[in-house]
Amino acid sequence: MWKKAVLLGALGYAIGIVIGVVIFLLNSSRSFAEALPYILLSGIPGAIAMGSTVIYEIEKWSISRATFTHFLITFSSIYLVGFALEWFRFGDPVFWLFTATMIAAYILIWLIQYLAYKRQVRKMNEDLQKWKTRKTK
Repeated sequence: MWKKAVLLGALGYAIGIVIGVVIFLLNSSRSFAEALPYILLSGIPGAIAMGSTVIYEIEKWSISRATFTHFLITFSSIYLVGFALEWFRFGDPVFWLFTATMIAAYILIWLIQYLAYKRQVRKMNEDLQKWKTRKTK
C-alpha cells in the first residue's frame, strides 16, 4: 500500500505543480524564477490528496469513514498551503466558495462510491443466487 501511495503522491505532485503554474500565470506579475518556490509548494496538496487515496483500500473502513478521512487530509493540506501561498484568506468569498465546492465534491464522491459498491454487492448476490440454483439442480 505504501508503494502505491508514493507513486500516486508523485503523480499528484506533478498535477499540483501544473495547477500551480496555471494559477501563477493567471495571477502573478513576478518572474518565473521568483515564483519557483511558490510553484514547487503548490504540488504538495496534490501529492497528499492523490497519495492518501489508498485509504479507500482499507477494507475494514466504511465508505463514509474513508471519504471523510480523505476529505480532512485533502482539505487541511490545500488550506495550509493555500494560506501560506496566499491563494485565499480565511473569511474571503474565495475561501467560502472553495470550501463549499470541496464539500459538494466529497458528497458526490461518497455518493458515487456508495452506488458503485451497492451495484457490486447486488451483482455478487445475483451470482450467488445463480450458483445456488445450479447446485440444487
